[in-house]
Amino acid sequence: MLQRYLWKLLPKSQRSFLLGRLSVVDRQVVNKSMSANCRFPEAFAQRGCLFIHVPKCAGSSICVGLFDGYSPGHLPLYWYEEQFAQQYAASFKFAFVRDPLERAYSAYAFLRGNTLGARDHAAQKLVGQYRDFDDFVVRWLHPENITRQLHFAAQTDFLTDSLGHLALDFIGYQEYLERDYQRVCEYLGLAATLPHVNRTRQRVVVPVRDICSVRTRRLVRRVYQRDYEMLGYE
Repeated sequence: MLQRYLWKLLPKSQRSFLLGRLSVVDRQVVNKSMSANCRFPEAFAQRGCLFIHVPKCAGSSICVGLFDGYSPGHLPLYWYEEQFAQQYAASFKFAFVRDPLERAYSAYAFLRGNTLGARDHAAQKLVGQYRDFDDFVVRWLHPENITRQLHFAAQTDFLTDSLGHLALDFIGYQEYLERDYQRVCEYLGLAATLPHVNRTRQRVVVPVRDICSVRTRRLVRRVYQRDYEMLGYE
């Protein structure tokens, strides 16, 4: 409570400056921690679980299927660990991940091919500056940039605890989405179907690696090295 009060006392320009020095994931943490709505989600408490919603990894569909549409936002595992130690320890912690190349393209195509709300306008304007996905990767998708843009932040930035470990009870893979979703449902004792929401209109029917250059694949591999290694996508 005192922290929130002191934070609000800072001039808006100073708050913006301090937030601007953080990665986009850490900015989410600060904003949530300093808001009045800082409590463990009731939807998670009812299910006895904790879902980490990684952007562009079927999270919207999972939220509809398991939590009646409740969305926790894209808050990292370590935030729950530090804010709600008791609930964190008792919860079944899970997330879904995706091949980093496929995920990067999905985020790019989603921003290029959909009519989005105001909060995504800056990201949409960003990707619109580039000729195609290859051009975007070569000129923008660099380690120092992905920390500033939520859609392209590394997956492991959301999935590690305060010591940098993958501390989840289950990691599902979008490549086996139906199977792994059913495994989560079985653990939670639910009979829930998986809806498909938030799809990109410009749907690619072939693997992204078949439509982008070798250089692009190598650059994505370099940028998301930690994801490839820790999530088993080597």
